Amino acid sequence: MGLALALLLPPGVATASRASDGLAAGSRRDPALQELADQVVAGPNPNPGAFLFTRRGPDDRFGAAGLADRSTGKPMAPDLRFRTGSVTKTFTATVVLQLVAEHRLRLDDTVQSLLPEQVRTDNALSGAPITVRQLLNHTSGLYDYIDGLLPHFRSLDQYWPRDRLIGIGLARPRYFPAPGTRFRYSNTNYLLLDLIVERITDRDLRTNLERRVFAPLGLRDTSYPLTRTTIDGNHVHGYADVSLLLPDAPDPTRFDVTALSPSEAGASGALVTTAADIARFYRALLQGRLLPPDVLRRMLTDTVPTTGSAPPAVAYGLGIYVYATSCGRAYGHGGSALGYLTFALNSRDGNDQLVAHTNWNPFSDTGIDEDFWAAFQQGYCASAG
Repeated sequence: MGLALALLLPPGVATASRASDGLAAGSRRDPALQELADQVVAGPNPNPGAFLFTRRGPDDRFGAAGLADRSTGKPMAPDLRFRTGSVTKTFTATVVLQLVAEHRLRLDDTVQSLLPEQVRTDNALSGAPITVRQLLNHTSGLYDYIDGLLPHFRSLDQYWPRDRLIGIGLARPRYFPAPGTRFRYSNTNYLLLDLIVERITDRDLRTNLERRVFAPLGLRDTSYPLTRTTIDGNHVHGYADVSLLLPDAPDPTRFDVTALSPSEAGASGALVTTAADIARFYRALLQGRLLPPDVLRRMLTDTVPTTGSAPPAVAYGLGIYVYATSCGRAYGHGGSALGYLTFALNSRDGNDQLVAHTNWNPFSDTGIDEDFWAAFQQGYCASAG
């Protein structure tokens, strides 16, 4: 497993006591979803645990299999907190687009004009201007700092200052010189958006997320930690192959990486949440409760093709993927934090939803394992009307 893929690019029964901030009181285990979860855990790339959670209208269903914690035997369940990885990007993009809607920022504003102190003759911002739109849709061409982390890695819990990560991304040449010409996924884009949000609002991204997204939607199980390596409350433990990072660790191919510093992901992937909170967020977003219609339309339609870059997606908008499924197009994001893999798929109206999660990264050199994607897609289409 490559370091870049591992770091980013994520069975208990719910009770009525969690109805206000977790699964709905009427949530029920669904036989079809249970079968799919069982397949994911026992498949060609077995992993400790998995769940598939669907929401269609007010109806919540799930299937969960395997373990959330191998050391204690805690069963996997969809109401446990977990690291989302790059699902965070849709949250970050929503804050950026709210600033666009408020006329405090324009999609055609350039990074160089917004962050002049970041421009130096010896870094990647010294070339052609890069716009906010190109950061959002990954057409900037900027090098992905994740690919350059290994030489700087010391421990799972080390703190990564944002400026250091941005520096790693800007110190290398661009993937291509002309921004806007093609898609190339880069987490550096979203760290620069984090800096832009802070510059415009005089508040950090965490405060903006809490005030603009978490509190209005009642996402009580969602947080944006940067300095805490532990996950509060009941949570999923993540497991990964750390042979490159910690070759002397016990069981390095299935090492517990839960105590990972989220600072290495920041605005590109640091969010901790639950399945129900992810579903609530995407439903609110797609139904126009977070962005005005014209800005939401741009988020979903100002897309670039991702062919050959990020299967199974077909396009990327402004912080959101467009996926091709057997039952039509779906909108959302995948997220890979070290030890965690998450997918959120939603119909355009936000009525039909899937959040699928495993606590292992089943990646191949060409993307997500086909068996996992097949199970996630089948679970989503079973919930779609």
